[in-house]
Amino acid sequence: MEKTSYTKPMFRRLALMAVLILLLQAALFTLFTLPEQNRDENQLARLTAETTILASALSAPLRNDNTQAAEQLLLQARNADSNRAVYLYRQSNQQLELIANTVNLANFVPQPELADREVRQGNYLIVSRIVSNDIKTLLVNVQYIQPTSQLPMLLAFICSAIAGILLSLSFAYAISVYFNRKLTPLVSNTKTALDKNQFDGSVESHAHDGFGVLGSYINQLFRRIEQGQQALRSSETDIAQLKQEVDTRIKERTDALETAKLTAERANEAKSTFLATMSHEIRTPMNGIIGTIDLLRKTQLSTSQFRMTDTIRESSFSLLRILDDILDFSKIEAGKLELENIPVSLVDIIEAVGRILVSVAYQRQIDLKLYIDPRIPDGLFGDPVRLRQILYNLAGNAIKFTETTPQKTGVVVIRADLLEENMEFSQIQFTIVDNGRGMTQRQINYVFHPFNQAEGSITRKFGGTGLGLSICQRLTSLMYGDIDVQSEVGKGTEFKVRIPMRRSDEIEYVGSELLRDVHICLFTQDSDNQEHLTSYFRHTHAELDVINSIEALYQRASQQKPLPPKQAAVWVLDATYEQISAEHIKKLQLVPELERVQFIVITNQVELSEHSNERTYYLHSSPICRSHLYDAILVAARRKEKPTPQQTSNLNLSKGAPDIETARRNRQLILLAEDNMMNQRVIVDQLNALGYAVEVADDGAIALDMWRRYHYPLVLTDLHMPNMSGYDLAIAIRKESLHRQDDSNFSRIVAVTANALKGEEQKCISIGMDGYITKPLELVTLETMLKRWLPATEQKTAADNGKTNGKNAEPAQQPSPICFTTIANFLGNDPVKHEEYLNYFVKHGKELLTELTTQAQAQNRSGVRAVAHQFKSVAKSVGALSLSAEALKLEQAAENSDWSVINEYVRVMQDKYQDVVNYVRQRY
Repeated sequence: MEKTSYTKPMFRRLALMAVLILLLQAALFTLFTLPEQNRDENQLARLTAETTILASALSAPLRNDNTQAAEQLLLQARNADSNRAVYLYRQSNQQLELIANTVNLANFVPQPELADREVRQGNYLIVSRIVSNDIKTLLVNVQYIQPTSQLPMLLAFICSAIAGILLSLSFAYAISVYFNRKLTPLVSNTKTALDKNQFDGSVESHAHDGFGVLGSYINQLFRRIEQGQQALRSSETDIAQLKQEVDTRIKERTDALETAKLTAERANEAKSTFLATMSHEIRTPMNGIIGTIDLLRKTQLSTSQFRMTDTIRESSFSLLRILDDILDFSKIEAGKLELENIPVSLVDIIEAVGRILVSVAYQRQIDLKLYIDPRIPDGLFGDPVRLRQILYNLAGNAIKFTETTPQKTGVVVIRADLLEENMEFSQIQFTIVDNGRGMTQRQINYVFHPFNQAEGSITRKFGGTGLGLSICQRLTSLMYGDIDVQSEVGKGTEFKVRIPMRRSDEIEYVGSELLRDVHICLFTQDSDNQEHLTSYFRHTHAELDVINSIEALYQRASQQKPLPPKQAAVWVLDATYEQISAEHIKKLQLVPELERVQFIVITNQVELSEHSNERTYYLHSSPICRSHLYDAILVAARRKEKPTPQQTSNLNLSKGAPDIETARRNRQLILLAEDNMMNQRVIVDQLNALGYAVEVADDGAIALDMWRRYHYPLVLTDLHMPNMSGYDLAIAIRKESLHRQDDSNFSRIVAVTANALKGEEQKCISIGMDGYITKPLELVTLETMLKRWLPATEQKTAADNGKTNGKNAEPAQQPSPICFTTIANFLGNDPVKHEEYLNYFVKHGKELLTELTTQAQAQNRSGVRAVAHQFKSVAKSVGALSLSAEALKLEQAAENSDWSVINEYVRVMQDKYQDVVNYVRQRY
C-alpha cells in the first residue's frame, strides 16, 4: 500500500506511548525490587562479621581440644535462631569431619570446603572461615532468609497495566478525534449521494494526506457510477427496443406455429375424414356382398356352391378386419382410442379366442392348446374387446406361421399366468408360443413397426396389413403393460404380454375344494396336456395319479379299490393323436375293478364325441377348455347335472313378409332411408326374409315427407345422404313429434351406416336416435335390432297369410305349413307355378329325407349337415318356413350336438314334411 501522509504522525504517537510504558515499568521494577536487594547484602555482611568473630573465639578451645566449649560457643552464636545453623569441621585424612554443630536447617545439606567464602545459595546465606591453620578447622555459618514477596512485582505489573490502559485510551481518543475530523466530510457527502442516487457531485479532496487521496478516489468512483448509470439507461433503452423486436418475432413464430398447428389439425381432420369416407365407401359395397351372401345361403345350393359362399363371406370379413386394423391404428396414432374398464373373465376371453381360431388351426392341422392359471380370478378390470384383439392377433400370427410336417406336429399354446398379486392389482402374463418357422434377430428388431412384416415376401404369401403387432404393442402400452418377443429360427417364437389388472369388488376364484374327494387318474403322453391338466386338478385338490404308458395304465386298473359313497373315481384319458386306441378304452371299461369308474376321453376327432354314454364322456380337445373340463369332471363325478342340448336357431325365418297395406294397418311397416340403390335392394331383401315389409326413400327429404304422411313405427336411415342427412332427418322427426299430442304412434329411429369411427354412435344417440348398427348388415344383427324395436308376431303373419289366400286359407288357430307370401316373393303370384313347385318339392323332399335318414343312421355328421342345408334352402323357396327352420336347427345340431338330439330333429322334420305333403294334396 502506498505510504500516505497520516502514517508518520500515527507512528510517532505509537512510538511515544511504547517508550513511556517501558520507562514506567523499569521505574516501578527498580522501586519495588531495590529494597530487597539491599536487605540481602546487609544480612550477608552481618553474617560474615559474626562468623569472623566466632572463628576467633573458637581458636582457644580448639587448641585445647575442648570440643564442649566449642559447642557452647556455637550455641551462643546461634542464639536460638531457628533460621540459623553453625557447623565446625576438622580435616582428617584429607576429609573434613564434623566435630560440632547446632540444630540443622530443614532441607539443607552443607558442602564444606577448607576455604574462606561468603555466598548466597538459593534462600541460604553461607559463610565459611578457617579457624586455625594449625589444626585445620573450618567454621560454616548458614542463615535461611525468607523468600522474596511477589507483591511488589504484582503491584508493579498492575500499575504498569493501568498506566498502559490510560495511555491507550487517551491515544485511541486522540486517533478517533483525528479520524472523525478527517472522515466526517467524506461520509456525509457519500451518504448524501447514495440517498439521492445522484453521483454527479463530489466530496472534499483538498487535504494533503491519505484522506484527501481517499476523497479523490471516491470522486473517481462517483464519476464511474455516473457513467455506469448513463450506460445502464442507454442499455435499458436498447433492451426495450430488443424486447419489442423479440416480442414481434415471438408473435411471428407463434402465428407461424398456430398456422402450422391449424394445418396439422386440418391434415389430421382430413385424414379422419378420409378414413371415415374410406370406411363408408368400403363398408357400403361390403354390405351388398355380405347381405346378399347371407340371403343366398338361405336358398337351395349345392355343397360346392355353399362352400364358395363360405369363401366369399370369409373374404369379405377379412377385408373388414383389415379396415378395422387401419381405423384402430389411426385412432391410436391420434391418441383418441379409449379403453373400457369393466370386470372381465379371462377364462371366457381366452376360450372364446380359442374357439374362434380352432377352425383355422384345424385347416392347417395345428394343435391349438389353451392354459389359464387357475389362480387367476374372474372380475379383474380390463377391456375385453382389446384383450381379445391382442390375443387374437398374436395367436392368429402364430397359427399363420406354423405348419405341420411329417416330421413335426405344429403346436400353438395360448396361456395366461398369474405373476404376482396384491390387495389392488394382479400382474397377468399372456404367453403365445409356437414351434413354427421363427424369426432372426433382425426381423425381431422391427416386427412391431407399423406396415412392416418379418420379411417382404410374407405379405404376398400370408397376407395381412402389417399393423397387427404394432396395434398389439400400442394397446398393451395403453393398458400400462409391456410386450416382448423371443424367437429362434426353425424352433419357434414366444410372445409375452404382461398387463397389470386392477381387482374389482366382484373377484371370484376357482374353488380350491371343487374336486376334493374326486380320485382322478390321468393318462397322457403329451407333455403340454399333462402340465395343464395336472395344474387344473391339483389346484382344486383332486386326488391325482398321472400315468404315461398303456402298460402302467392297465396295472393301475388292476389296483383300483372301491371308494366310499361320497367319493368318486374319474379316469381322464388323453386320446389325441392316437395316444390310446378305442380298443384299449373298451378293454379298460371291461376291467372289473373299474366297474364304478367314470371315463372322460379327450379326443381331437369330432365324430368320436358322439359315442358318449352314461359311463364315458368324449371331450373334444380343439382346444381343451378349462371350464368344459371342470364341468365334465363334475358331471362324471355326479356332482352336477348333465346339461340338456340347447335347440337354438340364429334366425327366425318361419314368417313371410306381409304386403305393404297389411303391415301399415298392423303398425309393422318400416321406412328405409338409403341413397345407395344396391344397399336398398339388399336391406329390403333382408327385411323381407325376416318377415317385415318396408318402404324405401332415396334421401332424407323424401323420407321426412313420407314420415309426415304415415308415422312409421321404425325408421332405418343412412347418415350421409343428399338433400337431407340422417342426422337432420332424426332431428326433424323428433322436433315435429314434440308438437303431437298423441304419442301412441312413436317412431323409433335406428342409424344404418358404414361409418364405423368411434363417436358416431354417441352422436346418433345424443340427437334422439334409438339405435346404431354398422354396415355390412348381418341377418343375425338385423334380426336382433328388429326384435328390440319392432317385434313381429306369428298371429299377425297367419292372419296376413289367410287374407292373402282368400277362401283357401287355413284356420287361424292352425297356421298353414306353406307361406304363400314367401313363395310369391320367389315365383310371383301365378298359382300354376305355385302348384308346380309344391308338387316338385313333395317329390324332391322325399328323396332328400330318405338321404338324410341314411346319413343319420350311418352317423355321418358332414352328410347330415349337407342334406339339412339343402333341405332348408329348398323348403324356404316354396314357403315351407316351419320346415326350413327345423332344417336349420338340424344343420346346427350336426355341428356340436349328440346323436340323440340329431335323431330327434330328423323325426321332427319327417313330421313337418308330412304336414306339407298333406296340405299340398288337400289343396291341389
